[in-house]
Amino acid sequence: MNRRGFTMVELIIVILVLGILAGISLLRFIDLRNTARAAEVTGDIRSITLAAYNYHADAEVWPADGSPGVVPPTMVPLLPGGFTFDKGYYTLDYENVGLGSGAYMIGITISSTDPDLMQKLVRHLGTKAPFFLAGGTLTYIIVGSDGVS
Repeated sequence: MNRRGFTMVELIIVILVLGILAGISLLRFIDLRNTARAAEVTGDIRSITLAAYNYHADAEVWPADGSPGVVPPTMVPLLPGGFTFDKGYYTLDYENVGLGSGAYMIGITISSTDPDLMQKLVRHLGTKAPFFLAGGTLTYIIVGSDGVS
């Protein structure tokens, strides 16, 4: 018997194996994407922190508070060109909170609807970084109420 081609069972098995492999690789891709986004958020935190400290060094006051997703106008010249606070998958908010009697707290709030991204961000920041997490919002403290980071 001269057999040519593949049987239907062989084709179905090959398609099934390829589907499983594609599913595994897609899950890994999503995991890597959120790891990269967590690193991007950490870089954004560092950029905003440097801009705030540079502004404070020049003006001897901290930049004014901004709205979520909007770069405070006083920080625009100190941030990299094209820097935005609304990244689509997360939103940044610069916070300058007066606590009374000259005390203040400076921070950056990161909001996202992706819990995996927030979990990876917490792991990326580590246990030594001054931040607190509440649901889909993480607040990173630049300067605490004592005036020191």
